[in-house]
Amino acid sequence: MMNKRGQAVLYIYFFIAAIIIVVIAAVLAPMGVLFNSEMYEAGEDIMLKSQDSIADIDNVAVREQINASIQAGLDAGVNNIEVNAAIFQYSWVIVILLTGLIVFMQSRKLIEVGAGGFI
Repeated sequence: MMNKRGQAVLYIYFFIAAIIIVVIAAVLAPMGVLFNSEMYEAGEDIMLKSQDSIADIDNVAVREQINASIQAGLDAGVNNIEVNAAIFQYSWVIVILLTGLIVFMQSRKLIEVGAGGFI
């Protein structure tokens, strides 16, 4: 009876992990990339609209520094989108590794301690 109980708990963990992987891959990853893209678009619009005001600055050094700062911000936004897309794309690997670790630790607990789990 004890062996069946441990198997049932491990099956429950497996199904929970499978649901988490599907939710991350099918729902959260595309939403995250969409959110980052929308935020970049909004920020880019604000930065590009500020170019008219920046052109009115008489001090050349200050104007160039502000333009360099804006360009660095735009480049950082693109980099953030690329990094987030890669993280979302490969997040399933992290979830599988964590799930494997959790199942391993739970199975050791069931073997060493004995009774326990959800059932």
